[in-house]
Amino acid sequence: MDPDEELAIIILVMDYFYRKIRAATRVPRHVSNFSGHERMMDLLHGNDRRFVDILRMPKSCFSRLCGLLQQNGVRNTRSLSVEEQVMMFLLIVGHGDSTQRSGYEWHHSTETVSRHFNNICSRIVGLAPQLIGPPDFDNIPPLIANNSRYFPYFRDCIGAIDGTHIPCIIDAHLQAAYRNRKRYTSQNLGGKDQFMMHEFYERR
Repeated sequence: MDPDEELAIIILVMDYFYRKIRAATRVPRHVSNFSGHERMMDLLHGNDRRFVDILRMPKSCFSRLCGLLQQNGVRNTRSLSVEEQVMMFLLIVGHGDSTQRSGYEWHHSTETVSRHFNNICSRIVGLAPQLIGPPDFDNIPPLIANNSRYFPYFRDCIGAIDGTHIPCIIDAHLQAAYRNRKRYTSQNLGGKDQFMMHEFYERR
């Protein structure tokens, strides 16, 4: 056996033992006390105020949103329920979490989080025609018709207009157009609402 062959064998043996030692001392990547399902159940059955603080909506609204998404094609998967998919989505959009951080917290890969986030996002956009539509122009809203302070002065009023800036993450070469007076990037969203809090128009 020539010296080159001996060196190759020594390197292979050293690599084998290095991998064995590394595997024995490896620290788990997901070390949260809760699995994704356990975290979901903890939120669903926990304090109502804490639920709103974390997911930005009450439990009744969350339940309705999950029902609407199920009607529009969102299904449980082998590793994720509809509720867990929606919770991950709400945490990302409500708190600006990254898919990597969500993966650590929910014990899923970044690819899994990203795939389900994109699916929920597209399904919510698809709900727009169901949730946003023209008001009833033929009838005066009860809030106006039954209140002498407003009727008849506002009998022809169909809604109220308001806008807000929503923080957003933009590619560096596009940020100048999205920079607002408070020096962060945002998207201007305007909307019109009926007096019964039914939105019928929005513009970005």
